[in-house]
Amino acid sequence: MKSQAISKNLLPKLSTSIIAISLFVLVACNETTATAEQAPAEAKENIQTATQTTEPVATKGATQSAENKEEKIILADASRANQTNATPAKQSAPKFIEGTHYFEIFPQINTDAPAGKVEVVELMWLGCPHCYHLEADVEKYEKNKADYIDFKKVPAMLNPSWSKDAETFYIAQLLDPQGKKGLIKKIFHAIHEQGRRLKNEGAVKRYFAQLGIPEGQYNATKNSMAYKAKLNRARQIGAASQISSVPSFIINGKYRTSPYTAGSEEKLFQLIDMLTKKEKK
Repeated sequence: MKSQAISKNLLPKLSTSIIAISLFVLVACNETTATAEQAPAEAKENIQTATQTTEPVATKGATQSAENKEEKIILADASRANQTNATPAKQSAPKFIEGTHYFEIFPQINTDAPAGKVEVVELMWLGCPHCYHLEADVEKYEKNKADYIDFKKVPAMLNPSWSKDAETFYIAQLLDPQGKKGLIKKIFHAIHEQGRRLKNEGAVKRYFAQLGIPEGQYNATKNSMAYKAKLNRARQIGAASQISSVPSFIINGKYRTSPYTAGSEEKLFQLIDMLTKKEKK
């Protein structure tokens, strides 16, 4: 009987510990992969809620006293309470906190945006499943963005494999500058839907040939000054942004955020809108 009582007393503490550990793993995994199923503040709130279930219950006298006070307040304010219930409260816009949902970049990155424009850069990787998953929302944002926003994709080069994909990205971009052929979109689809391994130049050239790009045109593009300039600029932005995962977004060279840090993919674009409007002013 004694051992059973001890076990019952330990259960709430063990449950709380398990919940806390699970939330930590979830947040750490999301931070590593740059996904956002649960923001840090939400995780902290859940841990606090779980911890509160183990607190001791108040004494009977204190409870009755609190109830009496609460009853007087409710009776005195009954009419106001009825009015509140009759009209549903408006959902407030999310509040974004610097250092939690976005981070200021020091030193600030020089932008390539035309005068009067606010630059928004998506740092991405062609092989990233999270970037591919976000692509539909990015396309929607780019289509509906304000006129003063200069949006561009920049491939991140955090390792040699990513650097190779950045080369493929810029060859496709230079061969299809207006995106009318949809080369980058087709490459994205080939990697993530068809399982194409475009990791060596031979495989990339064969794939471009299937898209109607002859090898001579491919080689000429890769040897061009424009191609080399784009790769060098991408390296500069990636290093200066201080990112460690993708997709990440840089607003006007001053702020860095991601779906994870913003709290969700929906909040990400709300945050980008907030920061771009701030920079416009």
